[in-house]
Amino acid sequence: MRETALKPVIRLIKENCVNCHKCIMVCPVKMCNNGSGSTVEFNSDLCLGCGECIHACDHKARVGIDDFEPFMQALKEGTNIAAIVAPAIATMFGGEYLKFNGYLKKIGIKAVFDVSFGAELTIKSYVAYRKKKNPSLIIAQPCPCLVSFIEIYRPELIPYLAPADSPMVHIMKMIKRYYPQYAGYKIAAISPCYAKRREFDAVGIGDYNVTFKSILNHLERTKDRISQYEPVPYENPAAERAVLFSTPGGLMRTLERYDSRASSHTRKIEGNPEVYHYLAHLEKAIKSKSLSPYNLVDCLNCKMGCNGGPATSNRKRQIDEVEVKVENRHVAARNHYRKKHRSEQAANRKLEKLLDDYWQEGLYDRTYVNRSELFKRNVTIPSAKELQAVYVQMYKKEERDFLNCAACGYDNCEQMAVAIINGLNRPENCRHFLEIEKDLLNRRHKEEIDKTINMVYGHTIGEMNKSIQGIGSLTQLINETAAAILKSSAVVEAMVENVRSIYNTLEHNAENVLKLSTSSLEGKNRIAKIGELINDVSAQSDALIQACKVISDIADETNILGMNAAIEAAHAGDTIGKGFAVVAGEIRHLADNSGHQAGEIEKSLKSIKQLIDISSGSSVQAQSQFDTIVSLVGSVKDEELRIRNAVETQNNGGQQIIQSLNEVNTLILQIKAESTALLESGKAVLNNISSLKNIP
Repeated sequence: MRETALKPVIRLIKENCVNCHKCIMVCPVKMCNNGSGSTVEFNSDLCLGCGECIHACDHKARVGIDDFEPFMQALKEGTNIAAIVAPAIATMFGGEYLKFNGYLKKIGIKAVFDVSFGAELTIKSYVAYRKKKNPSLIIAQPCPCLVSFIEIYRPELIPYLAPADSPMVHIMKMIKRYYPQYAGYKIAAISPCYAKRREFDAVGIGDYNVTFKSILNHLERTKDRISQYEPVPYENPAAERAVLFSTPGGLMRTLERYDSRASSHTRKIEGNPEVYHYLAHLEKAIKSKSLSPYNLVDCLNCKMGCNGGPATSNRKRQIDEVEVKVENRHVAARNHYRKKHRSEQAANRKLEKLLDDYWQEGLYDRTYVNRSELFKRNVTIPSAKELQAVYVQMYKKEERDFLNCAACGYDNCEQMAVAIINGLNRPENCRHFLEIEKDLLNRRHKEEIDKTINMVYGHTIGEMNKSIQGIGSLTQLINETAAAILKSSAVVEAMVENVRSIYNTLEHNAENVLKLSTSSLEGKNRIAKIGELINDVSAQSDALIQACKVISDIADETNILGMNAAIEAAHAGDTIGKGFAVVAGEIRHLADNSGHQAGEIEKSLKSIKQLIDISSGSSVQAQSQFDTIVSLVGSVKDEELRIRNAVETQNNGGQQIIQSLNEVNTLILQIKAESTALLESGKAVLNNISSLKNIP
């Protein structure tokens, strides 16, 4: 048995997932997603790789996987690589698809081929198959997502899948068969689709699936522009109308070259969910033979065809803006063949002959694998009884309970139930379930609240009564406190008034002390002057005493002179000596008186000198005492200043105390008012609690 597992082409970034289930909503197969946890994970074996979830996720929790990194690494290592470019290239890079070839050559690609020519070969394979087998119905298979859908979910349609390769595989096989110069080269498909990787794995050909989106991101990172490169033609012959293959209906329009009525018996359908709904019910239509007149289904996963593939940047663009570039290329391709031939028929014959050179019967055949085991292995189809059990669990008992609202991400309630049975979701993600649970929860909560109210009612009433009593006592204490504060405020005001009076007295004393200090300094200065005068008198007294000594000495000498004169008078006789004796006697008498008076004066002066010396000592002592007085007055002045500053500080502090007491008094009054209001509120709360028992 061939391996049926599929390679992952989409990756989940768990940290970005917010479990919104939008990915489930857009997923065409639903059951590949697991929404039962905190993130929506998915099973790659059941995933089609359509990329719808990538574009639906606003949180970038799902991203596509391609081979861009190993492709670039291989180029860096010098690996020989040939590239095949999907027809949707005409809608990318400003439509400069030949310049894009120049870019590929610049990064190391050795040869570039056009998948549109592979599409021409694909149509030739379809025509050959129809001519040989004449099947009742052919389902086109260029889209790998739809091939995976049929292989996994609708294996009964496998016989109707065209047994021919896709255009990409046609061109790869053509290279290996008809271009021996590229033998051994690896092949990189430049594509708009992540799921192409699975197709390459299925047929065993193709080395790298490199998406347009990865190249766009790389160009943005490197700030490179396709417009700066020179145009380079493809290695293969030019395609004609198969350049339309990337547009919905492109296969059908290319087939019209062989069958002008192809559109009349072709079902063209594309886009999710339309194409999946169509294929899901196609077997029933086949059995009922209601398909006539269709014998070809031209189907694609994306609404814009491959032009809007998940790995392009076109999904948000206006469809005409995208398709006009393909149509312009289509006109140019057809003109390329017409201008060399006289008629379109001749041009077609020429093209057909060219295609014959690259087509060989059996070379491009394709077979498919029934992968339904993947689905059966992972998803159980529940019985009606099992579904009913889940419906009961989800509170779906009546027809009106089946909302089919798709809020859970599934198309209907049955799909959600199947997901729950398979562990892929949970009832909590059902809107109806949540509404019922909410109502039940509300009822349970109400019952619990009623029970709680009844349980705490009695206790609360008692506690509230105690609280009210406590509030009453508190109010009384607040009243007493307010009275005490008012009384204290009056006492403090009186104290502050006394301090203010002391401060005023100290201010007056400061003036007197200042005057006393001034007077002391003046007295000190006067005493100093008196001392100076006394010193002067003492000096003059010393001079007088000295003069008295001189006078006394003169008197002594005069007295001696008188004695000598008397002696001489006695010697002179009575006549001469008598008069001279009288004069000598007077001189002696005068000398005695002068000496006596000089002695008296000296004695008086010594007494005065002694008194002056005593006065001088007293003056020095008085001056020293005045210095002490002046120093004490200065100290008193300094102390008085410090006392005055302290009293001033006390006065200011008293003012602040009064202000604080006033503020406290105001607060106490507010607290008194609030406590009264609290008492009233407590009584109101008590009344409200009492009324709780009356709530229905």
